[in-house]
Amino acid sequence: MNDSGAKRTVGVAIAVVAALGLMTGCGSDSGDGKADGAKQAGSAGRNGGASQGDEAASSDPAAKPLSASALERAALTNGEVKGLEVQKMTDKEVSEGGSAKTGKAACQPLAALIGTRYDPAPKASVHRAYATDLTKAQIGSTGLIRISSYAPGDAERTVKDLRDAVSACRGGFPAEDGTGVKADVTKVTPLDAPEAGDEAVAFSLHDAGKENAVIKFTVVRTGPQVTVFFGVNIADPAKSEIPTALVDAQVAKVAKATKGAAS
Repeated sequence: MNDSGAKRTVGVAIAVVAALGLMTGCGSDSGDGKADGAKQAGSAGRNGGASQGDEAASSDPAAKPLSASALERAALTNGEVKGLEVQKMTDKEVSEGGSAKTGKAACQPLAALIGTRYDPAPKASVHRAYATDLTKAQIGSTGLIRISSYAPGDAERTVKDLRDAVSACRGGFPAEDGTGVKADVTKVTPLDAPEAGDEAVAFSLHDAGKENAVIKFTVVRTGPQVTVFFGVNIADPAKSEIPTALVDAQVAKVAKATKGAAS
């Protein structure tokens, strides 16, 4: 498949994800501090490990939050992972998420992933879309990647709040996306997180819509950087996956950039 064909196909994948109401975690983060009050922080230890008490794992004090341009250089490009097409999100695609909400305060970190405003607000973010099994007739798994840099302590808080929300909200929660459309979640399932970064958490949200989609998330903190992966299976929304090779490659690039910024 040539580059123009790949871009069109990934564009179709993005459109399908949007139609499912699953443009989750892809929104623009202005870094202006005007977050929606969503406590999108929190995470579990590696392999879904036990909470580390009330204290989040500490970042390397030498690690620095990456600039927007540094995040761009750390983001995957097309061709770096075999079998995967990667495409930069357009400004329009990134900016349409809005402020997602739930009436359950404990679940707000998870609800925030359905929109594009987060608390704490990242200093900078970049976004990519990806798709696998690309042919003219079929698209397999597709999803989004958001790489964000945070002020001191905010990356740890982001992970901790997500971890706490996954634990508290297994029975699901009512929600609205950033446009006010109903986006209820029927179940939250903790998953085994990868051995990656300083800490990681993985989970799935079971969408209450007619597609019965299962949206999978993997969140990895690398110093003051947080990488959020979201995946859904276009052919069978109940069988979503996030490719391991994608996570490994992207986290490795972020780790290299973070180490370089500290040196």
